[in-house]
Amino acid sequence: MTQPSSDSFRQWLEQQIASEPYWFHRIELSPDLVTPGWNDPIEQKVPYFNLPSDMTGMRVLDVGCSEGFFTFEAERRGAEEVIAIDSAPDGIRRFNICKNALGSKANGYLTNVYDLHPRTYGTFDLVMFFGVLYHLRHPILALEKLHSVCSGDLLLQTADFEDADDDTAAARFHPFGITSGPPDNPVHDNTVFWIPNPACVRDMLRHVGFVDISGGHTPAAAVFRASVEKKAKGFGPDWSKAPFS
Repeated sequence: MTQPSSDSFRQWLEQQIASEPYWFHRIELSPDLVTPGWNDPIEQKVPYFNLPSDMTGMRVLDVGCSEGFFTFEAERRGAEEVIAIDSAPDGIRRFNICKNALGSKANGYLTNVYDLHPRTYGTFDLVMFFGVLYHLRHPILALEKLHSVCSGDLLLQTADFEDADDDTAAARFHPFGITSGPPDNPVHDNTVFWIPNPACVRDMLRHVGFVDISGGHTPAAAVFRASVEKKAKGFGPDWSKAPFS
């Protein structure tokens, strides 16, 4: 079988990128090709998100992966296996464009956090949950699902609001969404429901069983790290059983 030339692959890749009307993450696919996202994770997120510098051997879950910046970053830092999920079909489509460009072995699935279960996804040494919590109608249920598949640590980032009484858990409900998007081209996002203060994030994590919780408000909003009480190595699902029984 004739393999496509590097020139034809580059042309295909540029066409795929140009065909997408929206990009969130800026991701370097090659030294001279960067996706046209309005958010640069290297500058705006990585300095605050507490990613382990060495993820060698880890099994990692990226929830709400969008184009997959953090999935590919986990691979770059040595993760053995990365599973990425997103509930938006266009997000997974863009994820697959980037995956092909980077030669990634990660798998991206069109599903949501409520579908997570160790029987079908296994467990993970590290769960990354960035920019999702405030989009959820049922945030505590989502955190319970994350706890069920986390066998090590959780890294969480969410939009938050600072409160004068900063030790009292509170959340603001936005029944019809908020203005969001790039500063120079804001849009109305009707998928934003609950925006917590940092104390609320901390207490929700406690409520569902996470321990050793640390974090708070940062220039990148609320960022937290938490662990399960009894850590164990993450493992994949038993395909002789899952998802059929």
